Amino acid sequence: MKNVKTNQIENTTAVTENNVAMPAPEKKTRRRSESGFAKVLEAFARLRALAVHLDQTRLGPPDDLTLEALERAYNEAYALQTAVGNARADFRTAALDRQLLIDQFDAIAAQAVGQLAGRGAHPESVRDARGYVGKMRGKRVTPKAEQNPASPHFDPTARNISASQTSSAAKIHTFLELIDFLEAQPVYATVSLAGVTTRELRATVERAQSLHLLSIDKAADLKRDRGRRNRRFYFDEDSLCELGLRYKELVKGAYGVRSNEYKAVRSISFRKRSE
Repeated sequence: MKNVKTNQIENTTAVTENNVAMPAPEKKTRRRSESGFAKVLEAFARLRALAVHLDQTRLGPPDDLTLEALERAYNEAYALQTAVGNARADFRTAALDRQLLIDQFDAIAAQAVGQLAGRGAHPESVRDARGYVGKMRGKRVTPKAEQNPASPHFDPTARNISASQTSSAAKIHTFLELIDFLEAQPVYATVSLAGVTTRELRATVERAQSLHLLSIDKAADLKRDRGRRNRRFYFDEDSLCELGLRYKELVKGAYGVRSNEYKAVRSISFRKRSE
C-alpha cells in the first residue's frame, strides 16, 4: 500500500474508563457505517467480474489495476474486514464476561456488610461500609445537593454521583476500598461464610480486574483493526474506492463514454469518504 493521507483521523472510539479508548457503542450510525464496507466489497467484486471480459491489451492498465492487482486488493480488503468482525466478537465476549461479574458486586458487598452488622460491629462502621455499597450502586452517600441557592438547604460543596463513579474501573476500586475497610474491622475476621471472606472477596475483585484489562486489550485490538480496514477501503491512496473509481475512468478512456463496456462499469458505485 501507498502512504496514508496524513490528516486521516479515525473516529471509532468513545471516552471510557481510566482514559483508555474503547470502541464506540454499536448505535444505528455505527451499524450503517459497518454495512457500507460490505457494499464496497460487493461493488469491487462486480467490477472484477466485469474486468475479466474486457480487452486488457486495449485497456493497458497500470500495475495496480491489472486483473491480478484487482484480485489481490480484494483479498486484502476481505481479510481486513474479517479481522474486524473477529475482533468485535472477541471484545464483546470479554466485555460481557467482565460486566456479568461486576454486576454481582453490589449483592456480594451487601452480603458482606450484613455479616459485619450481624456480628455486632459499631453502627458507625456499618454505616460507613454501607456507603461503599451505595457508591457501587450509584447512590449518594449523602442526600442530593439542593440546587437552589436561595434554599436554606443549599450546599455548594456537595457533589452528586457521576457516571464515572459507577464505571467498571470505579466499581472495582470501590470494592477494593470496601475489602480494605472490612479487613480493618476486628469482628470481620470471624466471618467464615463461603464467598464473603476477605480472601474470597479479593479473589473475586482480582478476577474482575483481569477481565477488565482483557476487555481493554480487546478494545485496542478492535480499534487497530478498524483503522487498518478503514484506510484500505477508503483513505489509502490505493484504497478500494480509489482503485474502483480509477478503473472506471480507465474503461471510459479505452472504450468511450457511450460504449456498453463503460455503461456496465459506470453503474457500480464507489463513494469516497471525507477525512
